[in-house]
Amino acid sequence: MEPGSWSKCGAVSPDELVEARLALHYAAQPLAAAAAALLPASEDHTHTNLLWNDARHGFVSRPFPGGSVGFLDFVPLRIGLLSSHGDELETIELAGKTLAEVLSALSEALVGVGEVVAGSLELPCHDLPPFAVGAGEAFAEPDGAHNKELARWFANGVLILSALAIEDLEGAEVRTWPHHFDCAALHVLDAPDQEADPERARSLNVGFSPGDGTVAQPYFYVTPWPAPPASKLPELTAGMHWHTDGFTAAILPAQDVVRLETSRGQKEFTRAAMDEALEACRVLLERPSRAR
Repeated sequence: MEPGSWSKCGAVSPDELVEARLALHYAAQPLAAAAAALLPASEDHTHTNLLWNDARHGFVSRPFPGGSVGFLDFVPLRIGLLSSHGDELETIELAGKTLAEVLSALSEALVGVGEVVAGSLELPCHDLPPFAVGAGEAFAEPDGAHNKELARWFANGVLILSALAIEDLEGAEVRTWPHHFDCAALHVLDAPDQEADPERARSLNVGFSPGDGTVAQPYFYVTPWPAPPASKLPELTAGMHWHTDGFTAAILPAQDVVRLETSRGQKEFTRAAMDEALEACRVLLERPSRAR
């Protein structure tokens, strides 16, 4: 895929990506464990989130002490450590290894970085979706076509979200969160108020998910917060629809994107749908954007 451009999706049906997505979700956890051990903790776990890297077709962590970073490549499926200059210091192939073995190998690679000692890495304390690797089985040999398709989806998601962040969200950071394994940019609309309930502060969460327990296939979303009642949700006509089961968001499933036959068509359709949903959510929160 060419960095900075939309890569046509649809080579693999969106409904066939669940197993590959779950494996990658678990593969991201050792990087979160390394960040938790090496970086100052933040209340929202920002220190453990990941940055998409087009050149690697995968993720890199925030910089560790000394400037090294962890990486997760989708194809081949592996994690490891890069120097501050981008040289590979350590590479760990995941196929055939359990999550515990991967954690042990990564902790060995990180000895001397910060205060990590061999065998000291621990998985973050959050719930993950059920998967064989989580029950102690080894990572299977991945399906390269499925992982490449998910890499295209993530790259395209970051492409769209980065443009929205610059143009509409005041430069909000676009990162992927190991817990939910979704990529998002959060734009808080209300100024901080020490006397106000922070849970009531209005915000827009604009993101891409490779799928989850509610929506199995990849999808784009725009979430208004606080969630408005279903009776106030306006009609969306550009491609997204309202999802209200478990969370309230405008979503665009991958199956609707891949109906377009060209990369340009997929990109323009997705962006138009996101633009409409973002403005609808702003109006719901009584913060419409100024006319462009």
